[in-house]
Amino acid sequence: MKSPLSAAELDIALKGMDSNQQVSEEEKVAIRAFFSNDDGKPFYNLNLMLYADRAVYADGLARPGIVTGADANEAYGRLVLPHLLRRGSYPLFTSSKIGAFLNEGARGADFFQEVAIVRYRSRRDMLDMILDPEFKAGSPHKFAALAKNVAVPTRGGLVLDLSILVPLALLLLALFAARRGPAAPDQGTSSSASM
Repeated sequence: MKSPLSAAELDIALKGMDSNQQVSEEEKVAIRAFFSNDDGKPFYNLNLMLYADRAVYADGLARPGIVTGADANEAYGRLVLPHLLRRGSYPLFTSSKIGAFLNEGARGADFFQEVAIVRYRSRRDMLDMILDPEFKAGSPHKFAALAKNVAVPTRGGLVLDLSILVPLALLLLALFAARRGPAAPDQGTSSSASM
């Protein structure tokens, strides 16, 4: 568990947020509230994404090889993964929608094409990534990729957390080795042959 962000740290970290015209005032308030309530614990960010038909960057410039929103999202994915891993975070689940199912009383709720769940080690790690100059230079890909995006931080529930797989694998190896027992010495080999 990481130490929670202090109010002073948050003020310094978010001072440039107001200059980001791609984030609405309402979203800026929500972002500040989210980081202000840091408890230092891991969380899962659920993303519901609808890609833009064409990738449009705020600076109006085209990027080589990027035409559609899906192309821009691929570029963003290549950028973001190393940043996540360096901070003990990782994608837990990604999937494309294959059809509509239930949508009673919630018109438009099935807008998304893709779902992604990313595990963050802490809000501090997420903020550190967002403020990393290398990440900031590539983040326009995300804005260019999406026609609509809903990101919902969550915690709890039934989750197969990958951080348990390594200890589980080691435990299984130890149990397997213990069951097999120690290797018996080769009876047909003389001591002089082993020298």
